[in-house]
Amino acid sequence: MSQSESTLTSASAPLATRPRRNLFKEVSAAIEGYLYLSPTLIGLILFVFWPIVASFTLSLQRISPFGNRTRFVGLENYIRTLTSPDYWETVRVTLLFVLGTVPTGLILAVALAIALAYPLGRIDPLYRTLIFVPVVISSAVTGVLFKWLFHPVVGYINYWMLQLGLIESMQEGPNWFADRTWALVAVIVATTWRQLGFNVIVALAGVQNIDESYYDAAKVDGANAWQRIRHITLPLLSPTLFFLLIINIIYSFQAFGEIDVLTQGGPGRSTTTMVYAIYRIAFVDARDRGLASSQAYLLALMVMLMSYIQFVTVSRRVHYQ
Repeated sequence: MSQSESTLTSASAPLATRPRRNLFKEVSAAIEGYLYLSPTLIGLILFVFWPIVASFTLSLQRISPFGNRTRFVGLENYIRTLTSPDYWETVRVTLLFVLGTVPTGLILAVALAIALAYPLGRIDPLYRTLIFVPVVISSAVTGVLFKWLFHPVVGYINYWMLQLGLIESMQEGPNWFADRTWALVAVIVATTWRQLGFNVIVALAGVQNIDESYYDAAKVDGANAWQRIRHITLPLLSPTLFFLLIINIIYSFQAFGEIDVLTQGGPGRSTTTMVYAIYRIAFVDARDRGLASSQAYLLALMVMLMSYIQFVTVSRRVHYQ
């Protein structure tokens, strides 16, 4: 064998074994990666994916109150839901609840974020912590707090209405949890307050991320404070507002703790949202988990549909830097 042939053979030998070595390394790296991900994957399978499949299976069945007997009924639960006046009443209440909490929360968050954007020296961490405290508090604690504040006799809300001259005596103030209109308002206020801290912190981060050169140029052009907010702050804050809009709508559709503690869905069904109706059907009144599962799937579809509509419509007005 000539020297050139031996050189070619020795050079081609590693090429024959290289694919096997690379394949072994790739498989080993993939296995190692899945082992690192396995705790999260197991948690997702047990607590997210499996409940989704199980809930859909339940929605196609009629289940006895104690769960010992089941019968496959197909789409009957969905038909019963969509033809029920009570269900459409809960949809109406839910939409009113969302319309009351989301715009109010976003407007207050933007106003507070702009007001707090100016540096306050050493007390910066203090006021940010105070604003974020409601987010840390559980919804049950929030419900108990506002149940005391809205008390018609000893509550601070009616007391300050009396001090401002809006009512002549505490007895003439609104009976917040016994009136169909005021009960929904009370729940909206409590839910908005609890979510406000998160909204303000996120909006404040967005405001402080805007380059000061835009404001300096606007001042040179003679723009006043409102013009700077309207033409600079709000357009450049639109990605943050779009994110908050999606998050707040999803949160409002899922609100439960404040409603359960404050009104238990009453008086009547005036504060019974879709989530709270699902809870009552599954565990309190009818104990029909099949019907409750069908309503849960309809709620999920409604949330996804609204999110899609927002991405199609609102995202066109989002200005990225």
